[in-house]
Amino acid sequence: MSDNPAQEQKNILVIRAPLSEDGYASIYFWSNDGRLMNEREWWNLKQMVEMASKACAKSEPKLLRGAATGAHSGLL
Repeated sequence: MSDNPAQEQKNILVIRAPLSEDGYASIYFWSNDGRLMNEREWWNLKQMVEMASKACAKSEPKLLRGAATGAHSGLL
């Protein structure tokens, strides 16, 4: 975040998603004039989230297998 309150007012929380029991991720939208996202920007964000979800879904079973065998001790 910026030290300038005027700039902070132009940030708009778009998505807050839980990642774990005590962790979450947030996506903010920012524009120079403080406007809301337009339809094309929403569509682009939707595509980005869907691609990231697919990538995570593909890698998650590998992480779980590694954790079960102790390969990723940090995950246990």
